[in-house]
Amino acid sequence: MTPQVILLKENFTVAQALERIRRQANASEMIYYLYVTDDARRLSGIVSLRQLVTAQTEQKISEIISHDPIYVYTDTDQEEVARVIQKYDFLAVPVVDREQRLVGIVTVDDVIDIIQEETTEDIYALGGGVQSSGDNYFQTDLFTVARKRVVWLLVLLITNTVTGTIIKSQEDILQKVVTLAAFIPLLTGTGGNVGAQSSTVVIRGMNTDEIRSLGTVQVVVREAMAGAILGITLGTIATLWAFLLQGNLQVAIAVGTSLVAISILASISGSALPFLFRFMKLDPALMSAPFITTAVDVAGVLIYFGLARFILKL
Repeated sequence: MTPQVILLKENFTVAQALERIRRQANASEMIYYLYVTDDARRLSGIVSLRQLVTAQTEQKISEIISHDPIYVYTDTDQEEVARVIQKYDFLAVPVVDREQRLVGIVTVDDVIDIIQEETTEDIYALGGGVQSSGDNYFQTDLFTVARKRVVWLLVLLITNTVTGTIIKSQEDILQKVVTLAAFIPLLTGTGGNVGAQSSTVVIRGMNTDEIRSLGTVQVVVREAMAGAILGITLGTIATLWAFLLQGNLQVAIAVGTSLVAISILASISGSALPFLFRFMKLDPALMSAPFITTAVDVAGVLIYFGLARFILKL
């Protein structure tokens, strides 16, 4: 915020207010909004320069003031400040302390910087937490970049080891129907993509505050339904494709039904985990991707072999 603001009193006339603006304009960050305070500097209202220019010079500020102004506090998160300015199309928003005393303003040009900074931080977090606030990724030391990336890559490495162990435990069914192994990458890869899509739209909705009106349960249910539609569509195509490739209808059905179940699971994981991590005071953008991959890989393989055993009666 900037503390350079022009303050008015309710008992000022319009002429007095315009004269104060002329005297203080060069030292003020913003003259399009003028802030009205009492003797204790508590914010009581706002008047725009347009209102002053179009009003009669002898009118009192109290006659044209807009009471109940929108404001933020000194400890309000900068993303929330950006949302307030975006929501109300302000050029600036006043900042007050806990005693309602005006201490400064945040202008729209500052908000543009905030939005860019926060968006960049979230995008890099999705890439493995490779950037800290204020750092330029492409100017960061490569060893630092590698150190930040390697943590989640190790998590995924361990996950793949668990997935491999599960596949190894299914040797008996794989020996009888070797073609089942050919579709494991298709299922886990598709599930991971579906989960990544769900987490991306949910995290973005969190950042823009678009999902506040829906609530956690509605968002998860909505994404689960989207996952079901995607799963049925992709599962049908995968069933036909698997049958054309292998000529085994039972294997093709196992692949298709597994893809439906995995898509629903991935959508639920992708939409629910960001809420869970935000509740735990963790960064959803940083935490979601590796855990979604873990859930989809491990649970997806179990679902696939479970359905295959049931359909093939093995």
